[in-house]
Amino acid sequence: MRLSQAQIDEFYEIGFLVLENLFHPEEIDQIGKSFDIIAKLASRRKTTFHMNGTQFVVNGDRIDRVVWCAGVQPQLLEFAHSKRLLGPVSQILGSQQISQLICQAHFKFPKDGVAFPWHQDSEHRKFGSEYWSDINGLGSYVQCLLAVDDVTPENGPVHFVPRSCQQGHLYLEKHPEQRESFQKGAYTTPELKAGSLVLFGPYTVHGSQANSSLKPRRVFINGFCYPGANRFSYPGCDTGLMIDVPQS
Repeated sequence: MRLSQAQIDEFYEIGFLVLENLFHPEEIDQIGKSFDIIAKLASRRKTTFHMNGTQFVVNGDRIDRVVWCAGVQPQLLEFAHSKRLLGPVSQILGSQQISQLICQAHFKFPKDGVAFPWHQDSEHRKFGSEYWSDINGLGSYVQCLLAVDDVTPENGPVHFVPRSCQQGHLYLEKHPEQRESFQKGAYTTPELKAGSLVLFGPYTVHGSQANSSLKPRRVFINGFCYPGANRFSYPGCDTGLMIDVPQS
């Protein structure tokens, strides 16, 4: 699919863009089955471990995240590399060639306590260090969050601070007191049906609370950067998996 100019403008002005029902129920069912296998593998250990290029970040019975989950479930790349996903990413980055850095499975089981404080992904991309350059001058990175389960107000949805992206990198890691101000301010919480996708940029402030419902909430996260932006080595893909995106 192709984004309209209005959608691209919304991404850069508001900081995120929702594409509803991008993947079919049958596809989400396949992704869910892969996630079930990943969760079973993660449950075998109580601390972080690696397997086939995948990093399982585990803390006791809690699965914090599974990094480059395609290492143990390669078929997940079929969905991560769908033209429906890569097309919009390519348009937003302004490049027919993009580099994949992130392929993660995120789980929030009932009452497991998994939550993420307010942050910007630019912090994780090593903004301001020798490992990162904003090549296109617009952030050079797009994060894609695909709902594997319906995302509701109770099961740990992601909160976004609209227009926070316009402030650039805020160095929240050095000024953690700023995080509290976002919790008290205005934020948006998209409710997503399984198969819907949220795209957001590296400067968009976001966070999530724990799952207080009785059902699990799973999301499939893939992240892509402009070629040459990243020099950091990530589990499973080193400094990035280069992808040529066909133009429709």
